[in-house]
Amino acid sequence: MKIFKSKKLSPILCLVVLSFQVFSATYKVESFGAKGDGSMLNTKNIQLAIDKANADGGGTVVLENGTFVSGTIFLKSNVTLRIDAGAVLLGSPNIADYTALTWGHNVDRQPYHLIVSDNASNITIEGKGTIDGNGKSFWIDYEKDANGNMVIPRWLGAKKQKVSPLIELTRSINITIKDVTIHTGGGWNLHLFDCDVAKIHGINIINNLYSPNSDGIDITGCNDVIVSDCYIKTCDDAISLKTTEDSRECHRVTVTNCIIETLCVGFKIGTESNKDITDVTFNNCIINKSSRAIGIYVKDGAIYDRICISNITSNTNAPLIFNRPIQIMVNQRNEKDKLGGIRNVLISNFTCETEGRIMLTCVKGGFIENVVLRDIVLSYPMIEDPTPFIAGASSEQFPKAIDHPKAVGALAAIVAENITNLVVENLTIQWPLTNNTPIMWQHPERIENGSQRIHKLDYSKAKQTEFSGFWGNNLKGGYINAPLLKSSSNKKAVYNIINSTIKIIK
Repeated sequence: MKIFKSKKLSPILCLVVLSFQVFSATYKVESFGAKGDGSMLNTKNIQLAIDKANADGGGTVVLENGTFVSGTIFLKSNVTLRIDAGAVLLGSPNIADYTALTWGHNVDRQPYHLIVSDNASNITIEGKGTIDGNGKSFWIDYEKDANGNMVIPRWLGAKKQKVSPLIELTRSINITIKDVTIHTGGGWNLHLFDCDVAKIHGINIINNLYSPNSDGIDITGCNDVIVSDCYIKTCDDAISLKTTEDSRECHRVTVTNCIIETLCVGFKIGTESNKDITDVTFNNCIINKSSRAIGIYVKDGAIYDRICISNITSNTNAPLIFNRPIQIMVNQRNEKDKLGGIRNVLISNFTCETEGRIMLTCVKGGFIENVVLRDIVLSYPMIEDPTPFIAGASSEQFPKAIDHPKAVGALAAIVAENITNLVVENLTIQWPLTNNTPIMWQHPERIENGSQRIHKLDYSKAKQTEFSGFWGNNLKGGYINAPLLKSSSNKKAVYNIINSTIKIIK
């Protein structure tokens, strides 16, 4: 066999080699005058490095070692921002050091950000270093005790102007964010808006558990997003999908293998729901100290379709009232808003240690249909009686008593109202094993989501009330197949279902 040797590289091979060489170029920010001394403002220097890499056709901008203070920097096409171990990109404490861009749909989408991309392609943020949002500089000083410690539970307040979202990536494509630690954002930490093809892998997001509106990852109007192997500790929603009045629809998002700690919702869809959201999976995750492990909300008229959630272990041991393992809700944000709906939802292999209720509620005129809860295990170290808190409840993420006068106070592990084709298979509940409330669940005070109202619970007994296994009203079609289901007391009916055609298989 003859081997033919060419003295010339093919044009395609030349292009591949050239592309590799261009994208492999590195640009150390120190070469552009930056100093990692923790005091010099490096905004212009880092931007010069990014602009040079972009002008050269692509490359990697490197922060090697030290603390680099900066205002807003703009990530551009074909550029990687690499923050090495030992390096910190520290947001300036001075709001004047940030470029004022445009406001989003609410006060959490402010015009100030640390890292921005807009209409960019092939961008990466990576490295073993830290992006520190310096969030405390944008919070109102919190209440302290005589020893100078924060008085909790209290939501921290935010100054009128803050850096939020800390990282704002808009209308961009082919995004990779991996390995970095994002620390103490002033508000939202990472926001993808109208982006396509994004991979978020192996990052850490760490915030004060009482910091104001400190969402972990917000995915708004995006398509084809993968989030995997992340650790997220934050006060507000850890991972949230949404569609706003200024966004597109949202399709094909998958989240897997994450560990989450939050005082709000572990995995959330909504409440912002102006456009449809479809084809979403959330799998193989651990959720700790949440107010709600799973929250799916339509308030602005959208339709959600094809949502699959599986292999979740969780607890709702947050110092709040009205904690809920799972909540699915359709209602209106405002009376004149159109009504939307949720269909084709599968939640399986879900375990939760909780004191609260799974709540599935839909106002008349909207719809929730074809929902399957399969292989659900709830364990109750205590049972919270919601009755004392219903009057005056103000959270927009809790059903309104005017819409659901019976459901809001229904005493059952699962509360469902106005649902079509609800299927519950293999529901297992472990009620409190003793009459003693475990110490770790005895929060001296509990705060209310959406307000600063403080409540004190009576922990003298684990059962503050008795629960049925299931309460339902106006359930059309579907069935319940849960032969092991019991109420918390022989004096309480296992099922309390009215005005319904749902079948109970015994």
